[in-house]
Amino acid sequence: MKARCRNIVVISDTHFGSSIGLCPPSAMLDDDITVAPSLMQQTMWKLWLDFWQWAHITIGREPFILVHNGDMIDGNHHQTTQLMTGNLTDQKKIAVAAMLPHTELAAAYYQIRGTEAHVGKSAQTEELVADELKAVALAPNMGRHSHWELFMEFGNDLIHFAHHIGSTTSTAYESSAVMREMANAFVEAGQFNQRVPTILVRSHRHRYIKVQVPHCTGVVTPAWQGKTAFTHRIDRIRSPQFGGLLIRHTGDGRAYILERIYEAARPAHVIV
Repeated sequence: MKARCRNIVVISDTHFGSSIGLCPPSAMLDDDITVAPSLMQQTMWKLWLDFWQWAHITIGREPFILVHNGDMIDGNHHQTTQLMTGNLTDQKKIAVAAMLPHTELAAAYYQIRGTEAHVGKSAQTEELVADELKAVALAPNMGRHSHWELFMEFGNDLIHFAHHIGSTTSTAYESSAVMREMANAFVEAGQFNQRVPTILVRSHRHRYIKVQVPHCTGVVTPAWQGKTAFTHRIDRIRSPQFGGLLIRHTGDGRAYILERIYEAARPAHVIV
């Protein structure tokens, strides 16, 4: 089976609106306030541009599908003070300004729903962004532009996209939740005589990992947000990872996954 498009770009966890999330060079907010990104955000934006340059060089002139795997904006959550603005309309404007150049180039754009704490109950604010960016709506509910999960037939593979996956603060157990997800996929498909997904794409944890077994690959995407106050409390020494994925398929239709990963800078050492 030949796929009509050989390339899928996958990004997630952009957290637009967060003071340590992705931000364009300037953002116009309500009351005519113009906000400039911090030094960290400026560095992250350069990495964002580098990621897209890498993706386009790798893809060449071929068409690509864009999948944003959830947590498009940061929302107004948990009484956090780490926001550029708590105005969700402003967060949506920042998201649209950053994403539009890429969604316009994509042959199709799909939006996966993220964490309700960030994107609202039933991902209502993420749906607003997806609607404005003209994300693909699926039958039977053609009025909905974002999805809790997405099955995508890609060459000979069946890919399942969803945002959430179990987290851990131990590197030794980072693969555990991915293996459980893969095992669940095999059991569920076998129990109901369904086709087994060969690739599972998850996000949420802000750290990349890829686990492969025969006939199935589970991958967790990196993110585009720095280390929050909450993360400093639960995961002291590890850092989030920035970047994204490119899923391509070979001439025989079998897919493989390329990753572009950037490590967050370690704090400066104190010399005494």
